[in-house]
Amino acid sequence: MKIKSSVIEKYSQLCMKSYLSCDSFEEVKYKIKKCVTLGQVVKVEGSTKHIQYYYNRFIVENGEVIDLYQDKNTYIEVSERVKAAYDRLEGKVVV
Repeated sequence: MKIKSSVIEKYSQLCMKSYLSCDSFEEVKYKIKKCVTLGQVVKVEGSTKHIQYYYNRFIVENGEVIDLYQDKNTYIEVSERVKAAYDRLEGKVVV
């Protein structure tokens, strides 16, 4: 999955605590991919999907994350168990 650099920049501003906990850009990209994979599709416009993860809404077009913004009117929670299962499937050890 491709992620535009502008999305990483927005993630650093909107999700500062999560961003600052990362040791590399690869880890930031992993977290964004995880959000998109585990989030819920809340809107589809042609080839563009809006995927909500907590308050964050990722816009994905043709397999590329092209934008990110927050929607404080919608909240999609993902359980810690589901997130941990995703990390195990991806071979990521989280301590």
